[in-house]
Order: sequence, then structure tokens, then C-alpha cells
Amino acid sequence: MRILTYRRNHEERCGLLIDEIVYDIEACSTFLDTEPLPSSAIEILKSERIDPLKRLEDAIRAKHERRAEFPLQCWASLGEVRLCPPVRNPSKIICLGRNYRDHAEEQGANIPEAPLLFAKAPTAIVGPGDPIIIPAGSIKVDFEGEFAFVIGKTIRNATKTSAKKAIFGYCCLNDVTEREIQFKEKQWFRAKSIDTFCPIGPWLVTPEEIEDPLDLAITTRVNSVTMQSSSTANLIFKPEEIIVFITRHITLLPGDIVSTGTPSGVGVFRSPQVFLRSGDVVEISIEGIGTLSNPIAAETQEET
Repeated sequence: MRILTYRRNHEERCGLLIDEIVYDIEACSTFLDTEPLPSSAIEILKSERIDPLKRLEDAIRAKHERRAEFPLQCWASLGEVRLCPPVRNPSKIICLGRNYRDHAEEQGANIPEAPLLFAKAPTAIVGPGDPIIIPAGSIKVDFEGEFAFVIGKTIRNATKTSAKKAIFGYCCLNDVTEREIQFKEKQWFRAKSIDTFCPIGPWLVTPEEIEDPLDLAITTRVNSVTMQSSSTANLIFKPEEIIVFITRHITLLPGDIVSTGTPSGVGVFRSPQVFLRSGDVVEISIEGIGTLSNPIAAETQEET
């Protein structure tokens, strides 16, 4: 399945993407008289209604070629809707530092012996096409293309088997970072949690759609120039290992986002350095998932 959140007629809705057609989950469950489902991805995950969602997808696919029979509110072409973050308001966003060997090497750092965790604030989340806003006075805002996943069930003290089953879907994530703050404070939270500094999307792709999540090409481009090019095969700690490590002490909840780290090529370690400027466009593409694209804009001072 490919699950997305979109805006149509000034309202956010949750949909299934099938062949470039977006099917409204709530409206279709009503029309097809299947088990009723909420209109947001986070509510579907919190209620652990994954099986009804799969049954709805099967029912929709059975009528996909005759979608003209559906009421107008049930579907739209992908190009007719505005994509939003696939998940809003997770309880937490957990990220990994130095989880690609080449990224550790480019900064002259040791390979971690265990996952190096940090957090981003959920208020930093934006969706595909939303601008990344450079704060006034910031001149060292950097990109970090990452392979992320969303948790589908409450889990604590996971085994590798239960961890694998807890992954609901995969997506792209840009771990945008204000490098001057990061290096000055040594603590990463503020530098990585600035509003708009966590673009995610373009949608969630469930595991059965991905043949091998540990063999996906990942590329970051700035203004169409490739800055990062790697593969998830180069991850030091794999998704199941990460979940096992986190849940030894921290409960993961449905909708939580875990991002697996960035490969080499970030702007701060390039020579010469490359930082984001107003007017730039950052694209993160992951094989089998899609492309997350965001423009860069400068902060405007609003009167209070």
C-alpha cells in the first residue's frame, strides 16, 4: 500500500494511492460498506486498524478500473491534490547519527558501537512541496537525505521478529540542520528542530511493496545537482536493530517516526561547503518509495 495525506477543498484527508489515483479512505469505506476508517493516518495507526485498511484496498482495487462508478468525493488524480505530511503529530521523531560508514568517515568520527540517537521536535514536520524556512541570521542550513520508517503498533522490548512486524511504512525524510547552532551547542535538538526542518513524504510505502528495504538507492539533489548518492545497503544499524535498541528503554507508539541516518555528501563536510539558500530546491529520492521535494525560503519577520 501507499498511504498519503492530501489537501482537497481546504481539508486534509487520508488516501490510498493506486496508479496515480488517490482514493479517500474514509469516503471509500462508507461507499463500499466496509469497516469504517478514520480520515487521518495517525488515527488509523493509533486504532491499529491495519487489517481493515488492507481489506479496503482490496475492495478498491477490485473496482479500480470502474472508478467512475464511485462518488466524486471518493477519488481524485494525484495531480489534482496537494500532498501533506503523511503523518502528523507523532509522539516522537527519533533519528540516528553516523549510521553510514562513509558519513562517519567524512567528518573524521569513529563508527558508533551502538545506535547514536537524537530527537527532532514533531513541530518541525512539513510535507512535500512545503518550504523549508531559513531563520533570520542563519547562513549554515544543511540538508540530510534519509530513509525513514513509521511505527504501526505499540512496542517495547522488541525482538528482531517483532520489530520487523512493527514497521508500518517507509518514506523519505530530510533531517535539515542549522550547523552553526549544532556545533556551538554540541546538543543537536535545537539545531534540528527548527520549524520546517523535518520534511517527510511523499507518502508511506508499506513493507510488502518493498522487495528489499536494505538495497534501495538513496539520492539527494540540490537544484538538480547530486549531493548524496548511496544505498540503504550501507546502513550500519538496520531498521530492526534500531527498534530493538530503542525499545530496551523507550516505548515506541503508532505513528512514531524513526529516521535511519544520512550518507556522505552533506554540505558542511564538502569542499567548498554548500549550504541552502532561498530559492534552492532540495529533492530526496529513494528507490521504490518516491521523491520528496521542498523549496527553500527565507524567514519573513511578522509583526506581533
